[in-house]
This record gives sequence, structure tokens and C-alpha cells, in this order.
Amino acid sequence: MLPWFMGTDWRPRGARSLINLGHLLVGVAALVLAGVMIVAGRAPNAELEGVLLGLGLLLALVAMGFTCTAIVVLRRAQDGGVGWLSLTLSIFELVVGAALAAALAVAVQGYGAFEPWRSPLLLPSALLIALGLAGLGVELLAHRPETH
Repeated sequence: MLPWFMGTDWRPRGARSLINLGHLLVGVAALVLAGVMIVAGRAPNAELEGVLLGLGLLLALVAMGFTCTAIVVLRRAQDGGVGWLSLTLSIFELVVGAALAAALAVAVQGYGAFEPWRSPLLLPSALLIALGLAGLGVELLAHRPETH
């Protein structure tokens, strides 16, 4: 007996649309963060100007590619032929979320007590991991062979 979400009447189309919209929001958030880093790196009193500016430009480049891919996935979602792109975005989000979670673990060790809620990395890492896992689940369920 399959769980309710894996039955034959479950359609991942609504979940796919929601996940694809989540991909787009992640891309836009990364672009905003890159813009903030670039502006902060160009400030006259910025102490880490070279680091912030360089990392901001690199993040902007990656975020632009991610956002453009998310727009393509969102626009062509009705065709059903871009599932591998959505899967790639989900894997990318999962990897970045895991990297942020590792950075969170390192940051928490410096607090002296286990207080991960003090870190600003908690929410982004949790959201990226959740969206990545949800995207992987939806794409894998959508492409599983039908057994009757």
C-alpha cells in the first residue's frame, strides 16, 4: 500500500509550480544579496572592499544564471520538458543549503553554547535544504515508472 502522496491520483503539477516559483524567489534573493554586497564593497569606508566587491560580483554572476534558468523552467513548465532543469536547480539549492548548514555548525561552535538560532545562516540554510529536498522529491515522483 502506497502512502497517500504516492498514490495514482496524486499530481505533482501544482507542487511543481510552487517549487518552480520557489526557485525564482531564491534567484531573486541571491541577486538582492549580491547587490547589497556590491554596494557595501564600494562604500568609501568599507574595510573589506575588495572581498565584498569581488564576492558580490561573483554571486551576481551565479545568481543571474540561476534566476534565468528558473525563469526558463517557470515559463516552460506546461510543456513538461524541463524537468531536468528543475532537478538541477533543486540539487544546486540542496548543495548550497548544506554548505550554509556547515557554516552554521562552525559559527555555532564559536558561541560557547549550542545556540544555532543566534546565527543568521539558520533560516536561509533551512529554506534552501527544504526547497531542494522538495524539488528532488517532486521530480523523482513525477518521473517514476508507473506500476499498476
